[in-house]
Amino acid sequence: MKASFFYSIAIIIVLFTSCNQLSKEEQEFDILMQQVIDVHDEVMPKMGEMSTLIRELEAKIDTTANGQRYAKTQQDVKDAYDYMMTWMGDFSNTFPHETDDKISKEKLSSQIKLLKEEDIKVKKLRDQINSSIKNAKELLEKS
Repeated sequence: MKASFFYSIAIIIVLFTSCNQLSKEEQEFDILMQQVIDVHDEVMPKMGEMSTLIRELEAKIDTTANGQRYAKTQQDVKDAYDYMMTWMGDFSNTFPHETDDKISKEKLSSQIKLLKEEDIKVKKLRDQINSSIKNAKELLEKS
């Protein structure tokens, strides 16, 4: 009796999980999407800090050589900020929120390729943001 009960439970579990399993491509897509979103979520909170640094650097800019270093550093932070804004817009256009759960295998393959490119872009974006913040802070600490 116990054996047949456990056997029945095992069959139900196998049937349930097999119906809900994602294809290899869907799993890859989900993993890549999460990686990209994780990097975005890591740097998004830094946007406010970047705005503050831009303002702080603005106050130090003048025509002297030192003032021009502040201008260059400020431009680097602005460029990183703008890159983030552009990347987010482009990403939203490339991967709009779709309610259709099933997409063709060809479209999924194409989306995976695009996500791999986005993964590279968002990591470059993260590095640019972190570097510009670090450089700005170091320069401001010297003054």
